[in-house]
Amino acid sequence: MSVYENSVISFIQVIETNANLLTPPDWENLNQLSNQLPNDDIEDISNQLEDWLKASASRQELFQRYEEQREAVTDAEVINWRGIIGVGNSKSPTPANQPSPAAKDMIINSIIRHLPPSTPQTNPPNNQGST
Repeated sequence: MSVYENSVISFIQVIETNANLLTPPDWENLNQLSNQLPNDDIEDISNQLEDWLKASASRQELFQRYEEQREAVTDAEVINWRGIIGVGNSKSPTPANQPSPAAKDMIINSIIRHLPPSTPQTNPPNNQGST
């Protein structure tokens, strides 16, 4: 299991289960950050997300939960994450020993699902694989 995959999975799980800990400006900032994430560099994505969590005092509780979640992520969750591209749980063509290029899309989709109603979306929902 890649430590970077673990970090991305943990980040997604934490923002999905602790959305109330983010202020509207935090959501807006995170939404903007998601636009700037690379498409396929899981290490860079992981580092940018962690840096974002550390950058503001308002996110310290969320960062603590992220660190706890990172310790709790199982190999099975990483294997499942590697095999899912997102939409409709369709299987990824990425081999199991390679990072999933869907990491950025999963983060963007998670952010969009949890944005407060007053936060404008800068990313359209990912419809990759839809016809």
